[in-house]
Amino acid sequence: MAITDKIYIKNHRQIVSQIETSIPKSAFAGATLDLLFQGEGLAKLDDATRDRVLDFAEDFLDCDCQASPHCGCPERKFLRYLLDLRAQGLGPQSIVDVMGEDYMLYAYTGDVRSFLDDSIRTLEAVETLADVDGRTETAHRAREKRQQLL
Repeated sequence: MAITDKIYIKNHRQIVSQIETSIPKSAFAGATLDLLFQGEGLAKLDDATRDRVLDFAEDFLDCDCQASPHCGCPERKFLRYLLDLRAQGLGPQSIVDVMGEDYMLYAYTGDVRSFLDDSIRTLEAVETLADVDGRTETAHRAREKRQQLL
């Protein structure tokens, strides 16, 4: 299961009550992305919540794909966001805190820790395979990215 399947909307019940529409608790569920992409009901949200929802839509739903927001771009952008937070030196709990402040989202710390560990292991594999294949530049980039996550 991808980490984006484990990212949830904070204050879900309050938001559902405000917009008077039922949406999944998962931030990256199709119905949630549709609602954010189309902007339906956002005017009903209180100012603070609307600002964070609009920030999320602007940062992750903005792409030129015909299938947007179901093209995979929002999930890829969010993965980069998490990896960038880790590269800045934040640990799993701090990452959860920041995503809550930035976008009113939450995840379990253990899920974020597993995602970061999997990312490091994937980069190790890329580095090893690139070395074996003689692709020194790719191996070097993978090594640098892995070091940022440690």
